[in-house]
Amino acid sequence: MRTNVRVCCAFWLFGLINNVLYVIILSAALDLVGPATPKGLVLLADVLPSFLTKLTAPYYIHVFPYSTRVMALVVLSACGMLIIALSPPSKDATATLIKLLGVGLASVSSGAGELSFLALTHFYGHRSLASWSSGTGGAGLVGAGAYVLATTTLGLTSRTSLIAFSFLPLIMLLSFFVILPTYEVSAEYKAVATGDDDDDTGIDQHDTATTPSSSSLLGESTTESHSKEINSWTQFQANLHRAKGLFFP
Repeated sequence: MRTNVRVCCAFWLFGLINNVLYVIILSAALDLVGPATPKGLVLLADVLPSFLTKLTAPYYIHVFPYSTRVMALVVLSACGMLIIALSPPSKDATATLIKLLGVGLASVSSGAGELSFLALTHFYGHRSLASWSSGTGGAGLVGAGAYVLATTTLGLTSRTSLIAFSFLPLIMLLSFFVILPTYEVSAEYKAVATGDDDDDTGIDQHDTATTPSSSSLLGESTTESHSKEINSWTQFQANLHRAKGLFFP
């Protein structure tokens, strides 16, 4: 029971923090670029990098263990928010471009985080997925409410508020390394025992891409390596063909 509570709490925080910066950036859109610049630029910079990340990352993100991914997400999110907050206060083209760069970094972090944390729910059962969904839903209220509270009620400037919010991604480190029960040993992923009767916390045989195989340890011939590259490229083309349905029904 205690393990289930920790899992639910960790994934709720994952969903909240991974999406709350997206909401805060949209809430601060007018303050970021000024009234003369189309606010759609902020929305585009906040959505497009995340979309491209989710479209391409599944082909390579499995190479990195979850601990590395979480640390990278925190760095990208924090750096993105700091770039936005510490950019020149003017609303000229250069300052706006710098702000949009920061928005893009936060967007990449959000997209990669969504991929990683949704995949991580496989090891913790249906409660983790429900908690993640609840956290993402709460991000809209918390993000918009926090920005209004900081800038209106507390009277903080937009710059000071964004600097303060740049520390929010650190909560993901706390959730992953402290709250979430340990599931990983060396390079092999293992499920945590949650006491559930269902078996959806078990590891699928196909989720062992991060475990070194005997062939990789012993070394492969040039022909085998070349054949594997061809197969990977063929699989990539097939997946890309399937993705066309998302754009051209």
